[in-house]
Amino acid sequence: MSGVRGLSHVAIATPDADALAHALCSALGATRGAEELLDSGGLRVVFVTLGPLTFELLEPRSPTHTVAKFLAKRGPGLHHVSLEVDDLTQALARARAAGVEPIDSTPRPGAHGSRVAFLHPKGLGGILVELSQPDGEGS
Repeated sequence: MSGVRGLSHVAIATPDADALAHALCSALGATRGAEELLDSGGLRVVFVTLGPLTFELLEPRSPTHTVAKFLAKRGPGLHHVSLEVDDLTQALARARAAGVEPIDSTPRPGAHGSRVAFLHPKGLGGILVELSQPDGEGS
């Protein structure tokens, strides 16, 4: 897909972001970064960097949040892969045109002021893909 700049982050669903952040830092030498509350406080995200790789640790704060439902069904682990794109609207249109169903029909706010949209895993080999456009860029 043209317009993809690279890997934004790998998201991991966990019931305890602090414990996982500690394990990543202790075992692999990662560095704990910022954290945010998203979705009206329903999701806590903690960022951990390891070289050029960023992990986004997803800890649900509400039992009705989609990540809480994910954990209940599948347990902790890989939640999604996020790709940074030049133009989110264009990338979403291209995915639709290729027959990949978006979960988000329009972009929504993401962490660090970004705009994001998710693509359904059934069209991409079972992997939930997030398209992410950094703050203040593009349309």
